[in-house]
Amino acid sequence: MQINKRSFFDTSEVSKEYYNEYLNKGFVTNEDYFTEKIFYIIIFIIFNIFAIGSLIFFFKLRQSYIIHQRNFALTFAGGIVLFLNIFISFIPQIFEVPCFLSVFSANFINPLVNFIFYSRSLRIILFYRFNIFKVSSIKNKRVRANLNGVYNSKFEPNYYLPKITRRINRIIELIILVPTLISILATVLIYILGDNMVQKCPFLELKDAMISLKTNQGRELFVVVQIYGFIYTVLSIINSILLLFIKDASKYGAKFECLSVSILITISNIINIILQINASSRVDLYRENETEKTPRKIFLNLFEITKGGKMLFTIVSIYMLFASITLPVIQYYKAKSFSREIFNDPMSSIQYFYKVLNSNSLIAELRDIAVQEFSVENVLFWENYQILQKMVYRYQLEYKKAKEMGDERIVSQYDFESYYQQQLQSFSSSSMEDYSYDPNMEVPKEILPYYTSFYHMFIDFNGIAVVNISGDTVKRIINNLCSYPTVGMYDDAKNEVVEVMFSSIYPILLRKNKIINTSL
Repeated sequence: MQINKRSFFDTSEVSKEYYNEYLNKGFVTNEDYFTEKIFYIIIFIIFNIFAIGSLIFFFKLRQSYIIHQRNFALTFAGGIVLFLNIFISFIPQIFEVPCFLSVFSANFINPLVNFIFYSRSLRIILFYRFNIFKVSSIKNKRVRANLNGVYNSKFEPNYYLPKITRRINRIIELIILVPTLISILATVLIYILGDNMVQKCPFLELKDAMISLKTNQGRELFVVVQIYGFIYTVLSIINSILLLFIKDASKYGAKFECLSVSILITISNIINIILQINASSRVDLYRENETEKTPRKIFLNLFEITKGGKMLFTIVSIYMLFASITLPVIQYYKAKSFSREIFNDPMSSIQYFYKVLNSNSLIAELRDIAVQEFSVENVLFWENYQILQKMVYRYQLEYKKAKEMGDERIVSQYDFESYYQQQLQSFSSSSMEDYSYDPNMEVPKEILPYYTSFYHMFIDFNGIAVVNISGDTVKRIINNLCSYPTVGMYDDAKNEVVEVMFSSIYPILLRKNKIINTSL
């Protein structure tokens, strides 16, 4: 029986003769699909130009904030593997291929793609929670000091939070490597120990991939990807739910990418399972059992159109490449264009940014953005730096009062701890009238523990919320702290942190809120 032209939405059951002819109908060896093959070749060429160009631009912009925030190494590795996966998926639509190429793509490349993406999604979830944890930890921080003002190291530094970061990175490595290695090992063992696998799936024999998919050639080897497909579908559903609770500073940022891809992968896996069950998985039954119902034509047509479900995942993979590699590049140039547009605007100056940093409502918005951008330690640094300045100002007021009373030692009786805790719990940028700031002034012993605590929170490598400043600045701070602590010893670090915020999260705040002068 001659198979007629595909008829969509035909839900009728096919005859055994129709089905057997369908099983032996290929794609690349069938001249009826010449136009479709030309279409795939054109799409293949366009894809290569688009993908290679995107990867090159992404690599060139690796030092930019937008790329860095997405973890360049992990995202770029995912882009390379995605490109390889899509490249391989197009080859069977153009040439005959060996069975083992399909096995390699399904059992090695596909798990690698899926678990790199899953690790990126998990990274967003974990780092988002980690940054919220930083905020609450700093806010609830309690400084212990003895009456002599000596720093009590029993309570500092907090080594728990930095370990979380290292554990997140280790978890990501394990999520990528372990499933991939298990998949490779399982495939090799099945191929070596399986019944007549060399004949079922010849290593080099070229064949029409469509026929191999329809007849389930070497089906035992694809058990691995079926199990992984089920596991990953469950993980994608969980991921989607968790990502719903994540706030993203950008409308089409990392959250949008991960959430949309998780949903697409879940849908694609469900469709693929339906197609495999209804269009290919019961081949032997149809040949042996005369009473077995034949499949419905709609499933056979969809199976051929999607090339056994493979092109569904190819489309999702192209979207993943666009969302993870191309979209950040576009966002970079859009942000650059926005910066040029407001270059002459007073709001784009760092002087104006300092006004923003002294606005309670805007600093709160900056903090929220920083949490979403995984850089909340910078805003926390600024807030606590301001608290240190208030501690110095309070000391000067109390010292002036004590001096007027004729006994400068009275200043030691003031409860600086209560004042510090009050500032931690309710940060405000109230003005400090008559504040005589001398950066070379020695830190009074009454407030030295708070300067030391600041070091362990933000400067020390094992700090709660260590900021990314230059090594030279860190060395100067350490030397200053150990020899002659001055009230201005963190000023250079403050300048670096402010510059980082100015170039990273401040543009997001400008685009998001379109700040006007009257708000300050």
